[in-house]
Amino acid sequence: MDEKLALSLSREVAKNVLKAINSIPAGRRGEFYEIGKSGVTKLVDKVAENAALEVLKKEKLRILSEECGYVGEGDVFVALDPLDGTFNAVRGIPIYSVSLCFSDSEKFGDAFFGYVFNLCNCDEYYADSKAYKNEKEIKVGEKEKLEELNAIVYYPDRMLPFKRIRALGSAALETCFVAEGLFDCFIDLRGMLRIFDIAGGVYILEKAGGIAVDEKGNSLEKKKFEIAERVNVIATNKKLYRQLLELVV
Repeated sequence: MDEKLALSLSREVAKNVLKAINSIPAGRRGEFYEIGKSGVTKLVDKVAENAALEVLKKEKLRILSEECGYVGEGDVFVALDPLDGTFNAVRGIPIYSVSLCFSDSEKFGDAFFGYVFNLCNCDEYYADSKAYKNEKEIKVGEKEKLEELNAIVYYPDRMLPFKRIRALGSAALETCFVAEGLFDCFIDLRGMLRIFDIAGGVYILEKAGGIAVDEKGNSLEKKKFEIAERVNVIATNKKLYRQLLELVV
């Protein structure tokens, strides 16, 4: 599979998920659906996943999705988060997304395409050899001073010297916000993120010139597309990540 087909599929997935979610009455989005692979599944999650799989199953793909686990067969792996930011989607907070990462193996290090679509304002982020937002190339910011940083942090357990701190509720979008320079870093050391939550966004961030490491400073390239896999992440520019590691770990 090449990047053009991955982009075409991703766009079809985003369109289908957006249509499916918008068809659910706002008051029903948070209804209990079932116990899925990742725990309690809400109606909006399952509807989004079904809409995404309806498109992806047209191709020979091995898909890892949040609610159903692995489905399909093929040489190309896809880490799918059909709805990243369920809390926001249920409550009408306009920050939630669909995220995909295509790889030649079950390892993130073999990824070749990342895609994140903002389901609220239809901003589109994707990356092949470069990173783009709405067809325009994007780059990470270049700040080096901690006191100047606009940071996304889950959740600070001490006073941090940043200019401002936010937590917005959609890791895929938040890493893209760093990729385009809206924020300067994304930090989540709770041990709760799953690889499909961030694979698409991290791939885009890296192609925008950024870097993402775990709490030990290691690259995420050896992380596998697994339901049980949990990751800690510091995502920022290449000038800052060592300072941030020393500060927060």
